[in-house]
Amino acid sequence: MAETFACDIRWPDGEQRRSYLKCFTNDRYLGVVNEITGYVIARACYLPIPEHAGVVELSDTLIDSLGIASNDVYPYAFAISEAPGSSPNSRFENLPIEIAVRLTRQLLSGWHGAPRLIAFDDWAANEDRNLGNFLIKDEKNAFIIDHSNLPVRLMWTDQCLDPSASYQNQMMAIMHHEHGLPFDSAFITRAAKSHPDAFAFAKSELDYWWGAFLGPDPARLSSIDNFFHTRATQGEARLSQALNLLAV
Repeated sequence: MAETFACDIRWPDGEQRRSYLKCFTNDRYLGVVNEITGYVIARACYLPIPEHAGVVELSDTLIDSLGIASNDVYPYAFAISEAPGSSPNSRFENLPIEIAVRLTRQLLSGWHGAPRLIAFDDWAANEDRNLGNFLIKDEKNAFIIDHSNLPVRLMWTDQCLDPSASYQNQMMAIMHHEHGLPFDSAFITRAAKSHPDAFAFAKSELDYWWGAFLGPDPARLSSIDNFFHTRATQGEARLSQALNLLAV
């Protein structure tokens, strides 16, 4: 989806930290605003994310230093500071996928953020929560990363953002693998109940970034706003139905 480069970035607090720069091609430019959207909403949901994120305007000198074709790279990149832990993909890279999923579920069974992440991925229609999209520090701590493909897919259009549609929830599948959820499913709907407030909290920041990147495309701009607002308000009922629970 993107060329990702490890680097050191001096963040606004003056500290230099190990970080990553995600550079997209022009035909995948929505990856930047998708990453921003995922980061801002995940933070509003009190999910553990890397401490710092930002947008870098790529100069010709920087592009040349990265060794990528300047005529094809989108001039803005997404930057994210490093978080502790390793992905299941790297932890279990030599194991069959079934075993890797089983071991991942075992590791995350005691992680308090798992229900909130399932609810978040449902809200954001994130169908790409694969074993490389979160970092496990230990049995009680994990961090989520990589949101280039939400909502729905990388190069989404206003026509494909249907707030009432059903989308695959890969995190639900991981945590449900073989033995069912390792926690009460009501924790998931309880997390979804907070999404309208989370959206209201994040709205001004989202409006800024959506306006900056989607302003020239009013159809996309209107559809992403409506999509996240509608799915936030309907999330508790939608997940209660999916989990056969009574929304209260």
